[in-house]
Amino acid sequence: MAYPVHFDAVEPAQHSRLQLGLRMLAVIALSVIGVSTGGLFYVLYLGLPVFAAVRISSLGSCNAYVTQDRPRILFALRWAAAVTAWLALVVDRLPSGSPDETIRLNVEGQPDQTPSSAAWRVLLGLPSALVLGLLSLFGALVWLWAALAILLSQSVPRSAWAYLAGLQRYTYRLLAYQAALVDEYPPFALSELHELTSAPSAQ
Repeated sequence: MAYPVHFDAVEPAQHSRLQLGLRMLAVIALSVIGVSTGGLFYVLYLGLPVFAAVRISSLGSCNAYVTQDRPRILFALRWAAAVTAWLALVVDRLPSGSPDETIRLNVEGQPDQTPSSAAWRVLLGLPSALVLGLLSLFGALVWLWAALAILLSQSVPRSAWAYLAGLQRYTYRLLAYQAALVDEYPPFALSELHELTSAPSAQ
């Protein structure tokens, strides 16, 4: 049974050295103003459960929260995914009009959460976040390998691209979980096809 959060991107046939240079300039510019993709992740990791808890409480039900807020949350997550996938060398350009031009991020199903269970995800998501952090450390080395390959041949080894795309998939599964858009705990896997894992329970 597939996990209800799906991320996918089309592997570029060729990578541009110019786009690689633009990424490096973008990272330098963001660093100057104190912004990083890691920092953005942690803001979303902590903020989304709080937002979900407040909205479920104020709207009176998780169903109302999903109906009203899921489209807006997904809109923001899709744009974040499009930008981070570009920075991560998963796609070779930024979208000009819609994030769907370069990536796909969809969430299925109807979650059933309470304000307290949504807020608990600040703690419940920690095991997945720690694993993601470890995977990302190795991912930094894979990114350097992929960047060097682009400089030399304007291509990324298939295994490197699959790993970097898998990190994006893992990240947005976890953020969708933090936003209480799904009930199932995100799997400790980078691939798209897998079995569901059971979620830790909050008392």
